[in-house]
Amino acid sequence: MIEFFKKGFKTLRFKGKKPSPLGDLEEKVMNVVWQLQKVSVRDVLNELNKKEKFAYTTIMTIMDRLYKKGLLRREKKGIGYIYYPVVSKEEFEKKTAEKVITELLESNPELTLAAFKGAVEKLSPEELDQLKKLLEEKEKEK
Repeated sequence: MIEFFKKGFKTLRFKGKKPSPLGDLEEKVMNVVWQLQKVSVRDVLNELNKKEKFAYTTIMTIMDRLYKKGLLRREKKGIGYIYYPVVSKEEFEKKTAEKVITELLESNPELTLAAFKGAVEKLSPEELDQLKKLLEEKEKEK
């Protein structure tokens, strides 16, 4: 499992339709890393400065935090580092959603299942088929 999810996260922000345990700038940095895959602080800074202006030290601090959280790995290169994502954006979003759902089910299963019932009613026929297959697979495992 990704170290970030082992440690857990305390806060969750909803950005658009997706929950995220990352701060706004952390998310912007991760999006650049996910896009480029292999980056220096300067690479991220140059990309982010196309839309907003940030200080080099700000981006360096954020990337160090993301490394310490286990979302980035890094290799020494010269006097700096080259950073790589530990997990894809899709896997990160999937794990975040799994953690949210798991915590909701653990804290209040009845309420969560009632809310889930309402959400299921909004699914497309294709999404309902996927859900049925998942439930059938789970039944077979038992």
